[in-house]
Amino acid sequence: MSLRERLLYVAENFSAKESDALLSHEVDNMLTRRIPLSLYKLSEVNREEFKITGMQTALFPYINIVDKKSVTGLAISYALSEDGQRLYLVLKREEEDAPTIADIRFFTPEHERIKKDHLLMIGTSSDAKSFEDNVALYVPYHIEDFASDRQLYEDLTLFIEIHRQFLKAHGMSKELLSDKDVITHMKEYIKSQGFTYEDEDLTNIYLSLKTKPFIILSGMSGTGKTKLAQLLAESLGATFENGRLALIPVRPDWHDGSDLLGYIDLRGDFRKGAFLGIVQQAIQHPTYTYVAILDEMNLARVEHYLSDVLSVIESRKWQERKIKTAPLLPGHRMFCDVYIPPNLLIVGTVNMDETTHSFSQKVLDRTNTVELNTIHLDSFESLTQDSLVTAGIETTQIQSLYIHLKDAYVEHGELINEVTNELMSLNELLRPIDCQVGYRMRDEICFYMIYAIKSGVFTFDQAFDFQLLQKIAPRISGGDVYTFDVLKELYYYCTNTFVDQNIETAVIEAERMRFPRSAKKVMEMIRRYEAFGYTSFWTNTVR
Repeated sequence: MSLRERLLYVAENFSAKESDALLSHEVDNMLTRRIPLSLYKLSEVNREEFKITGMQTALFPYINIVDKKSVTGLAISYALSEDGQRLYLVLKREEEDAPTIADIRFFTPEHERIKKDHLLMIGTSSDAKSFEDNVALYVPYHIEDFASDRQLYEDLTLFIEIHRQFLKAHGMSKELLSDKDVITHMKEYIKSQGFTYEDEDLTNIYLSLKTKPFIILSGMSGTGKTKLAQLLAESLGATFENGRLALIPVRPDWHDGSDLLGYIDLRGDFRKGAFLGIVQQAIQHPTYTYVAILDEMNLARVEHYLSDVLSVIESRKWQERKIKTAPLLPGHRMFCDVYIPPNLLIVGTVNMDETTHSFSQKVLDRTNTVELNTIHLDSFESLTQDSLVTAGIETTQIQSLYIHLKDAYVEHGELINEVTNELMSLNELLRPIDCQVGYRMRDEICFYMIYAIKSGVFTFDQAFDFQLLQKIAPRISGGDVYTFDVLKELYYYCTNTFVDQNIETAVIEAERMRFPRSAKKVMEMIRRYEAFGYTSFWTNTVR
């Protein structure tokens, strides 16, 4: 189907979709996938430059075409009227700090196809009126005498060119750094401070944070987890001095969210917690990156004191092109509107010993667990380098581009299918211990893979190795034969080599090892099972 046919299909069927589940699915698919695919066929609309999103209110649908490098808060959109009789191509304001409608109309040359008045009619609902109020330019189409594909493409090309010229003339286009450039900056800053970490580990941490703004740094004591979290924050412009970095030591007696967010004292006054304080700061300054470090976070049971925060993070959704969550303290008299903003990163550090608690599946499913056990005591090269001044990175650089899989599928469907096929194979392997990959984990693994491969920092196998190590292996533990058998199957999956009796040299002798990091960890878990009859991700290697 052509773009014209797909737009007409939505116009003819949108109002009837609520009464027909199959039709509703087809209309949604047309908005979120098929129409964007048709638009990407236009030479002027390339995937690297534009993001296309199908959206809908209760009474009318629209499709946003947003320049990824634009900082004006403008979007080109197709919008269907509530009565289904008219379709509009528009240039509209998306944010409060966008140029005014008067300015856009004044600086746009006159053209016979473009309207600059207030006569477009989306509908009578509040959503329709709000949409109309933000339209600066539009081209109307009548469904009964609908434009040809050629005319549609010519009009869209015209709007894209107007948008580009407007940005160029008024200096409102900003070249964002690539992920690779941000990672390089982060590595150079950390090295300049006299600390040495594996390059691949730092790259992995960046990709994990971009996938989801909550990660856990684990490893034995003394590997510099807290210092790395601090240096990472500083490389993004967040320091203790400017108030954008908060170190929050977790106490063993924390039992609920009040220890983190705040509580009512004996006098009836609300005592605000440190985490709530940095959340408020991040909301007030959305253009800066903020970092909260939860230090020694498993001294108390994480799922007890952090459960509210974890649930709120999972409520993320797109709202007016921005990521928002449910309220952090719903019903609170003073803080009922506080949510977790996208410019706040949460980094937890953990040690696994007799003084700490293990993690529940609820926590492991919601984060990337990055293990840091490599130590370079004889690395002195970085100590002689000059320190770099902290330099802020645009907060949008490290924010996730996707929340749900449908946000990425149109642009990266082939890669998503490839990743999903691997996960389905793993699910068959994990089935005996009821440890299969679910929807949330699938989505987040796919997002990580997209960022890693699109930026060129990892190959498919390198990126998937990290995800296998961080998202799947930590969930495996037990002392039964099923767990042992699954570990052996997982080792074969990683190395294409069966575990024989000579397990001491199995990793070294493995041929065509596909996922070496995961293979090494799985072998550690197998050795511990052999020695003690029980194993988990969090125990050290049995020597």
